[in-house]
Amino acid sequence: MTEYTRRLSDKILFAFNQACDQGYFDVAEVLIRALELALTRQGGYNKTDNRQNLQAVTDAYARLQTLKSAFTQ
Repeated sequence: MTEYTRRLSDKILFAFNQACDQGYFDVAEVLIRALELALTRQGGYNKTDNRQNLQAVTDAYARLQTLKSAFTQ
């Protein structure tokens, strides 16, 4: 069995930022949806998120919104 050292959501967030950096905004949109799924996958009744800081996730949404606004003008 493979031992993973990083959360899937962290890897998706990294890929999201890479897609934004390279101008692949359509890919970034898909990745932000995948991030949502990964973050909510482990949720549910009596579940808590052990993540200490969600600022990177919040920043990702803000970044995508900014890029979409700039791209459509």
